[in-house]
Amino acid sequence: MRKIVLILGAVVASLGLSACSSGTKATIDQSVASLGAQADLQVHFTASVSGSGVAEAQRVLNVVSMDTRYVNPSGGPLSQANGTDNAEILLNVGAKSLLDVRVINGNAYLNADLTAINSIPGIPLTAKDQTELAAAQLFLGDKWFEVPATLVNTVLPTSAAATAQAAKDQAIVRTILDALTNLIDQGDATSLASGGYSETGTLESVLKALEPTIASVDPSVSTAGPVPGNYTLTLTNSGSVATGGSISITAPQGHGTPGNATVSLSATVTHDNDPIAVPSDVTAITPALIQQLEGSASSL
Repeated sequence: MRKIVLILGAVVASLGLSACSSGTKATIDQSVASLGAQADLQVHFTASVSGSGVAEAQRVLNVVSMDTRYVNPSGGPLSQANGTDNAEILLNVGAKSLLDVRVINGNAYLNADLTAINSIPGIPLTAKDQTELAAAQLFLGDKWFEVPATLVNTVLPTSAAATAQAAKDQAIVRTILDALTNLIDQGDATSLASGGYSETGTLESVLKALEPTIASVDPSVSTAGPVPGNYTLTLTNSGSVATGGSISITAPQGHGTPGNATVSLSATVTHDNDPIAVPSDVTAITPALIQQLEGSASSL
């Protein structure tokens, strides 16, 4: 199964802590395992921010959300899909999907509804912007485009140097995730009355956990502290089945603004029978069409 976004994969799902009792750790491990125990998985993400002078940002976050969906086409558990699972990502503005991306059998399908941008509060669109947006919507809106895997391989040829760099980048990411997971493993998980667990730590501890990796990547980067603020992770359960999670970070706002600001990302989990299908009336993206799109964009 593809990596679930960090909140449920490497961070929130890592609340299986050495400081917990064996019974608590077993329950958390079962919750994490439940994410890939069925053929279908849907995760709905929302975000929020609080503090002085962030009202405009919260207005935007009130209407923006994201959905990720995963399906094992064989009908078996997602954890046994071995990279063959289908996926869909929806970027929502209110009840509309600004962007819908599906990956099925290695091919990508894209659909955009640019009229959703008008529903995002506070975006300063000029009359010219509105005209260009309408023109783009006329060309792209309510249409499905297919990006075949063969096209990606043609447009982005893989060289030995690129492969080596990708492997290096993946190793760095794994090291960072291992450091964060180890940090969380040293904490104390508190049981939630509604089902699940919560843990709080300091941002200073995160910096110290990442210092060796940062220094190995770029020794010139200074990570001098102290770093004020803290984080809180939660994993919500129904019995031993994960139903969601969240991460909140609270820190001083800075830039002369007094007080703290808190940024939160929350996720809810479902396992509905919701197939991810190849859209009808699809326009295949070809090198010729890419040139046409580039010509249209340059004329705007």
